[in-house]
Amino acid sequence: MTTPYRLVMTTCGTHAQAQDIARQLVANKQAACVNILPNVESIYVWQGEVTQDSEYKLMIKTHVDLVEAVMETIHRLHQYDVPEIQVIEVCAGSRDYFNWIDEVLN
Repeated sequence: MTTPYRLVMTTCGTHAQAQDIARQLVANKQAACVNILPNVESIYVWQGEVTQDSEYKLMIKTHVDLVEAVMETIHRLHQYDVPEIQVIEVCAGSRDYFNWIDEVLN
């Protein structure tokens, strides 16, 4: 079973940028809610080197019909050349919460 709801995740290097992206998404009704998780330690390869950074993880709650707009907003506002964007299908959850998402995004 699946729902029309999606969880989009990205990371940002600064809290200010994470807040800016989150506020834009919510203000533009592209997301009902964005959680910003601090102190995410990321280890990855960039330009051939193993890199380690402290980042902020955004968990963006949205509707399948808005995913493309969410990704465009992230790309437009993000400081990284290649921002992480992952979209996760929500297979089940609280009907009351889903109703709230629908209300906020409509």
